[in-house]
Amino acid sequence: MQLTDELITGTINSISGFIVAKYAEQYNTSLELAMETFFNSNAYKLLSDKETGYYFDSIPEMFDMFVDEANGH
Repeated sequence: MQLTDELITGTINSISGFIVAKYAEQYNTSLELAMETFFNSNAYKLLSDKETGYYFDSIPEMFDMFVDEANGH
C-alpha cells in the first residue's frame, strides 16, 4: 500500500501532537511554549520533511531527539 500525502501529513500531525503534549507534561511547561519550542526545532523540520521518512521512526526516538535538541545537546 502506498501512503498518500494526506496519510503522511496526518501521521506527522499525530506524532507532533504527542511530542508536544508529552514534553509539556514531562517538563512542566505550557502547551504554548512546548508547541513553539517543537515547531521551531530541527527535529520538527526533519519529521515534517516527507523525504526523510522520519514519520516512520518510533515516536519515543523522535521525542528523545527533540528533547536532546531542546536541552542543547
